[in-house]
Amino acid sequence: MADNPAFSSRSLTVWCGGVFAGVSMAQILSAAVWNHQYGTHIFWFPGAVLLGALLTNDLDRWAALSGAAYLGLFATGMAFGLPAGDTALVLAAALLLVPLAAWLLRQMPYALLKLDDFTRLAALVIVAVAALPALSAMLVEYAARFTTFRGSILSDWPNIAMAHSLGYVLYLPVWFSLRNPDAAVRQPGTLTVLFVVLMILGLCALGVLWYTLGDRPGLVPVMCLAPAPVVIFAIVRTQMSGSSVTIFLIALLAAHMSVHGYGPYIADTPPNSTLAVQLWSLLAALCALILSVVVEQRYSSRRALGRAHEDLRELAGRLIATQEQERARLARDLHDDINQRLAASSIGLSALRRQVVPALHGEVNHLRELLVSISEDVRQLSRQLHPSVLEHAGLRDALEALCHIPHRVNGPEIVLIADRGLDRLSHDIALCFYRVTQEAIANALRHAAATRLTIKASIDVEGASLWIFDNGRGFDPAEDEHARPGLGLISMNERAKLLGGRFELRSAPGKGVDLWMHIPLDPP
Repeated sequence: MADNPAFSSRSLTVWCGGVFAGVSMAQILSAAVWNHQYGTHIFWFPGAVLLGALLTNDLDRWAALSGAAYLGLFATGMAFGLPAGDTALVLAAALLLVPLAAWLLRQMPYALLKLDDFTRLAALVIVAVAALPALSAMLVEYAARFTTFRGSILSDWPNIAMAHSLGYVLYLPVWFSLRNPDAAVRQPGTLTVLFVVLMILGLCALGVLWYTLGDRPGLVPVMCLAPAPVVIFAIVRTQMSGSSVTIFLIALLAAHMSVHGYGPYIADTPPNSTLAVQLWSLLAALCALILSVVVEQRYSSRRALGRAHEDLRELAGRLIATQEQERARLARDLHDDINQRLAASSIGLSALRRQVVPALHGEVNHLRELLVSISEDVRQLSRQLHPSVLEHAGLRDALEALCHIPHRVNGPEIVLIADRGLDRLSHDIALCFYRVTQEAIANALRHAAATRLTIKASIDVEGASLWIFDNGRGFDPAEDEHARPGLGLISMNERAKLLGGRFELRSAPGKGVDLWMHIPLDPP
């Protein structure tokens, strides 16, 4: 669909309309703050809006997007009653270098929209926060000399540069976070009502603190650091987006209070007070960006580990399913091929017995009995590999049959306590309980030296449960280095997790081993 010319044209139209509206609203916001600061700039966001749009679109759209941004700014200037020719010249100087900065940032080997490492952050700071505002301010100051704006605030290069720099450093991280689907702020549960309420209370408390104590000279350093807890809280919960919005609101609060003679950023003149607010906001934003990258990396690592864990669980599920399929195939081969051939061999030996001399009858009988014994072992092995009784008779009878399979001499006594309701369980849960019981019996025979094994299976409204106890030698899981989980225990745990259940193992030296498993009736 992206290659469809009509679709591409509609998309470009939407983007141009969005840039036109976004730049216009950004200029109105910047002008609104400007008019409340005795004619000094605080922020200038239109350039940042255009830069964000250029970085999100292909190069062949840049001319149209830049034109839409210029028209939006020019229309806003006309709405304010500014002279058309002078406004057109100054705005052209303000936006002239934005496409060049976007082109430089697009030369990075990785997408800048994923602002989650320090290389991308350094590139953004150098190009968009330092070089672009400084050069654009020079062009604006130079262009203003040929207009009626000569000698106005547009001739104050430091103020223009700081306003542009703050616009880029506060807007672009928010734009990148909203555009990047992997950003932490876009994960569910990030923005909550409690978080918003706490942020509002924090900003209100900061305003009260600055209003009452901000003008005391001895407390100025402390007052400048007072916003740190609010900003850090925003970073931890919402990363770059939260920190940028929070610093923007704090800067507005500081600038407004400075105009009225309150707060820690009061200087001898209103322009110097504005510069103090701008310097604090810029440094705070840069520090917040660095901390946000660290937090974003932490969340990215956590998400990567989560995805890896899900992949491993999926792989474990596939391996278990493949294992069951292979067991079923082997069981069929043993029953339909090997066992039939053993039966044929036994019949052949019976026929051979009638043809040999009586002195060899004993040896032939011995061979025939040996074949019958092997055939019975193969039949039992086939049943263990693929318990057909589980499908035909149900879980309870399958467990009963499993407990009465002949084990080694002097094996443990096995006691089964099972509800008849187990037969209503789904095939996946029934197979899980059967395999876990089978593995537990095998472990008790091989390692536990137990004389009694108790198996209890029950079902209730919450799910199905399986308990297996033995009175064997046991072990200390925390100290016994040889008691690391083997493939059998790992398989039990994975089977339970794949069905959305829980698996626990408890043991102590001389106290035997207790296994517990609980599976919900509606597993995922």
